[in-house]
Amino acid sequence: MTIKQSADTSYLASETLDEAIAAAMLADRAGQAHGATGKVLKNSLLTLRRKTMRDVVRGDRIALKLSRGVDEMVKSLVKNAGDNFGDDIAVCAVGGFGRSELAPYSDIDLLFLHRPQIETQLRDTLNKLLYPLWDSGVKLGYAAHTPKSAVDFCKEDIVARTAYLDARFLCGSKDIFDEFHTAYDKLRKRTIPEFVTAKLDEQNERQAKQFETRYLVEPDVKEGKGGLRDLQTIRWLYNYAYGDAVQTNAAMDKVMGASERQAIVKAERFLWSVRAHLHDLRGRADEKLSFDVQPEIATRLGYADRKNMTAAERLMKHYFVNAVEVGRLTRLLCARLEEERSKRLPRLPKMLPRALQQDEASGKPNLRIRNGRLDFENPSRARSAPRDMFRLFRAFGKEPKIDFHPDALAIVTEQTASVTLEVRRDPVIAKLFAGILTDSVDPVRVLRIMTETGLLGKYIPAFGSIVGRIDYGLYRRFTLDEHVLRCVRFIVDIYRNRLEEDHPIATHIVRNAENPLVFFYGVLLHEAKWSLKEKSVIACEKLVTRVSKRLGMNEADASLIGWAASRHLMLVRTAERRNLTESHVISAFARSVGTRARLDLMLVISVCHLRVVGVQSWDEMTRRRLSELYDGAALWFEHGDKALEKKLDDRAVLVRREAETRLVGWADQDKNAFLGRLDDSMMRMLDPEIIVRFAMLARAAERDAANSAVVATPRDGDLEAIVYTDDRAGLLADLAGAVASTGMSVRTVQALTTADGKAIDIFIIQSPDGVPVEDVEQTRRLHGALLTAASTRPETPPKLRRRIGDRREIFTVEADVRIEPNASETATVIEAEGLDRPGLLYELTGALADAGATIISSHISTYGERAVDAFYLQDRNGQKLTDPATLAHIEKTLFEVLTAGSEA
Repeated sequence: MTIKQSADTSYLASETLDEAIAAAMLADRAGQAHGATGKVLKNSLLTLRRKTMRDVVRGDRIALKLSRGVDEMVKSLVKNAGDNFGDDIAVCAVGGFGRSELAPYSDIDLLFLHRPQIETQLRDTLNKLLYPLWDSGVKLGYAAHTPKSAVDFCKEDIVARTAYLDARFLCGSKDIFDEFHTAYDKLRKRTIPEFVTAKLDEQNERQAKQFETRYLVEPDVKEGKGGLRDLQTIRWLYNYAYGDAVQTNAAMDKVMGASERQAIVKAERFLWSVRAHLHDLRGRADEKLSFDVQPEIATRLGYADRKNMTAAERLMKHYFVNAVEVGRLTRLLCARLEEERSKRLPRLPKMLPRALQQDEASGKPNLRIRNGRLDFENPSRARSAPRDMFRLFRAFGKEPKIDFHPDALAIVTEQTASVTLEVRRDPVIAKLFAGILTDSVDPVRVLRIMTETGLLGKYIPAFGSIVGRIDYGLYRRFTLDEHVLRCVRFIVDIYRNRLEEDHPIATHIVRNAENPLVFFYGVLLHEAKWSLKEKSVIACEKLVTRVSKRLGMNEADASLIGWAASRHLMLVRTAERRNLTESHVISAFARSVGTRARLDLMLVISVCHLRVVGVQSWDEMTRRRLSELYDGAALWFEHGDKALEKKLDDRAVLVRREAETRLVGWADQDKNAFLGRLDDSMMRMLDPEIIVRFAMLARAAERDAANSAVVATPRDGDLEAIVYTDDRAGLLADLAGAVASTGMSVRTVQALTTADGKAIDIFIIQSPDGVPVEDVEQTRRLHGALLTAASTRPETPPKLRRRIGDRREIFTVEADVRIEPNASETATVIEAEGLDRPGLLYELTGALADAGATIISSHISTYGERAVDAFYLQDRNGQKLTDPATLAHIEKTLFEVLTAGSEA
C-alpha cells in the first residue's frame, strides 16, 4: 500500500480509517515517514469532533459517538501494530472512556492486561500503540498489569479501583479480561463499606476545594457540587454495591425508583450537553462554565430570551436546578444503600427522643426512628397531612445527628404539590417554620434540604422562583437562592451573639428586638423582587408584606418587613454615594426611611447582604460608612436636626483637637497656622490621622520648596495616596488618568482645597481584581505617575490598556446620568452609571473639567462590571451648579463618555 504526503489533512490515498492507519504504520516502520500514524489519528480525531458537534446536539449522544470513534481508532491501532496479541494481552478502556463518556477533549485512559510471560517484550509492543496516540495530541493515561497485579493495585489505590470499576473490554484476549473482572468482583464484594466511605470523603474534599457550593455563578461542570462528578459518584456507589449499572439491575428498584432513575438520566443528559459544547467552544478540556461562553452555549442548546430572563440566565437556572436535584439524588442513594445493607449509625436512638415528641403543633408527631433515621410513623397519613412534612423538618432541626430516612424525603418530594394556598396560610405550619428558623441547630442546613425536596419553594413561592436563578454579572458570587440562604446564616449568627465583635450595632438591634422573626423574614425575603415580572419597589413591598402575613406576622410587622426588604439597598447606596458629613444628607435619608424600626431592619438586612453578595462588597471602609449613616439617622430620629448638626459640628471640633494633639514636635504657632488652612467642613470629612499625614507631607514639601508632593501608603489591602499641589482646573482628571495609566482603580477620592489655594486629593486605590496591593514596584510606579501629573499638566492623554483577563467587556450595562440638585446644600450631585472600564473616572472627570465644573468630591461605587460614580459639583465661583443649559450639557457629555467606551 502506498501513501502520499500532501498539504491536505491526510497522508493517505485510501479512504477508510483502518486502511489509513495501516498505511501510516507501514510507512513509519519502513522509514518512509515519521509520525505518520500520529498525524492520521490527529486528523481523524479532528474530523470526528467536527462531524459529531455538527450533527449531534445532545450531550450523552455526543459522548457516546466520540467514544465509539475512539474505540475504532484504538482497535485499528492494535490490529495493525504488527504484533500478534493472541491470548496474551487484553486492551481495555477505563475511566470515562470505559463508561463510553468522552467530551471532545476528554482524556483517554487505557488498561493493558497481559500474561506474566510476555513481560519482557511488552514495552516494545505498547510503544507501537502509545506513541501514535501521544503524537495525535490526546491526553493519554495508561497502565499495564497482569490481572492479579491490577487487582492488587486496586486494593491500595482507590482512584485505580474507581477507574477499573468502569473497565470495558476493547480487543485482544477476552479471557484475560474476564479473569481480571472476576478477581476484581471478589474484591468489590468484600470492600463495599470501605469504598462507599472513601468516595463520599473524596466527594466532600472535592466540593470543599470547589468553594463548598453548587451555586457559584460560574460553576465547574465536571468537579463542582451538583456536577458530572457527583452524578458519576452516584453510579459508582450503586455499581460497586450491586455490581451492575444503575438502569439494568432489578435491585435498583429497592434503592431508587423509576422517577429517580429518570431524574439521573435527565440531569446527565443536560450536563453532558453543556460539557460537550463547552469543550468545543474552548477548543480544550475546560470545565468552567464562565460568563463569556454562557450565551453561546444557551444558543446552541436552544434557549431563547424571554421578557424577564435572558437565554443565558435561563440556561443557568436550568443548570442550578439540576445541581439541586443531583444533591437530592446523592442524599437519597447514600441513605438507601445504607438502609438496604442494614447498617446502623453509631450511638443513635431507636426510640423517638423526648425533644422530638412535641413541637408547635398539637398532638403526637407522626414520626419514628427507623434504622437510626428519622421517618414518618404512618406514611399514608403523611401523604394527606402537609403539617407532617413541616414537623419532620422541625424535628430534624432539633436533632440533626439523626438524619432523614430516604423514604421520608421521598414522600416530601412526592407531596410538595399538596402545598396549596390553604397550606401556606396555615398558622400552625407558620409556627413550625418559625421554629425551624430560630430554634434549629443549623437552620440553613434544614432550609437547604427543604429546597432540595422542593418544599421550601412551594411554601414560599417567592423563594421557589429564584431557586437556581442568577443575576448575570460579575458582582454576585452565588445564585439568588444560595445568596439568601447564606444571608440567613449571618442573621442566625447575629441572633446567637456570634458576631458581636464584627457587627456590634446589628447584634444589639437583633438581641434586643421584641420579635426577632422580623429580622429573619426580612433577610429571607430581601431578594423577592427577582420573582416578579414587574421589579418595582411597590410591587416587591406588596409581595413581601403578603408573604410575611402568611408566615404569621401581624399587620405592623408585615408592613415593616415589606418596606425594608424591598428597599434594603437604600442604606447602602446612600452610604456609598453621598457625603455623610452633610447633615442635610443624613436628615433627608432619615425622613425617607420614616421610622427607627425601619432603619434598624434595613441595617441588619444590609449587613447580611453585603457580607455575602460579592468578593469585595464588605471591608472596613464599608463598615465605617454604614455605621456613620446609621448613627446619624438614629440620632436624628431621637433628637432631630439640631442634635445631628451639633454632632457633626462637635466632630469637627474633636478632629481638630485630636489632630492638634497628634502633631507632636510642632510649635503651637505652626500647628495653628496649618490647621487654620482647613475649614470645619474638611474637619468633618477627614480622620485625625489623615490630617496628620497630610500635615507632615505639606511641611516637608514646603521645606524642600516643592510645589507638589505625594505619599502612597498601604492601608487594609488598598493604597492610600495623598496628593498635595497647587489647585488648578482639571487637576482631578489628570490625577485619575495617572492612576489609570498604572492599571489600578480609584475606589474613592476626596478633593479638597485649603484657604490658600492648595489642593489636597486623597485617593483610595485598589487593584482591578481586588487582590491586596503588596507589590512595592507597583506602588513606586503609582507614586511617580501621580507626582508627575500633580506637578505639570500632562501634554498627552494617558495610555489606557485593558488588563489581560479583564472580563467587564463581556457584559452590557445601560448608561444613565442622573442629576440630583437637592442631594447637597453646597453642591449639585450628578451620578454617572455605566459599564466600567480602565480610565472611566479619568474620562468622566476630564469631561466635567472641560464643561467648567469643579469637582468637590467623587464617590465611586463598583458592582462587578457596573460603575456608579457620584460627583459633587460647583461652578468656578464655588457655588452650586444650577444653570439648566450647563447641566444639560454636562448630562449629554457624560452620557457620551459612558456609551463611547475608551478609545485607547
